[in-house]
Amino acid sequence: MWYIRREMKRVAREGGTYTTNEQIARRVYRSLKTPSDSDRTTDPIVAFHFKGKDDYILMRCNKAPEISIKGKDQIAGEVKFFAYSDFKEYDERSVLFRLKEDVSLIELYSKGAIKKTTWDSWDRFCRWLDSLDAEGIQISLKLPCLVYESVNHLKPSMQNYIVEAIKAALKNSKDEE
Repeated sequence: MWYIRREMKRVAREGGTYTTNEQIARRVYRSLKTPSDSDRTTDPIVAFHFKGKDDYILMRCNKAPEISIKGKDQIAGEVKFFAYSDFKEYDERSVLFRLKEDVSLIELYSKGAIKKTTWDSWDRFCRWLDSLDAEGIQISLKLPCLVYESVNHLKPSMQNYIVEAIKAALKNSKDEE
């Protein structure tokens, strides 16, 4: 029996069918987070908005996904308790999948090398998830983090040197155009 369940999870995962918060969060985390980035505040965050609901769901994508509710007029950093939200009749582990037909907007918030992206349906979001490389982000996005990590505590501040060198290179490339 355990073998069948494991195989069903593998088929669902490989076939682009997402049935758990963990599958979604893990896919996003492994594809967009750089290996050297251990800062929890830079974890990718996906927001799910639903028709007829003022509250929306935030998923912090990391090894153990964190689901929270954001109210319409709440300020940054504030979240709502599930019991006092528009989603009180749902379980946080299944709410996304039970309401996937009512999705009006899904947003990937920009953080670091992650650019803001939006989808207007669950299917488009799943197609994007399927397109992600589970082996991680491209080396061009990893390189700044790796460079930063290697010079983080060196004296004199190598960070400033690197930032200034990048600025100069960008300025020179604009001047050449």
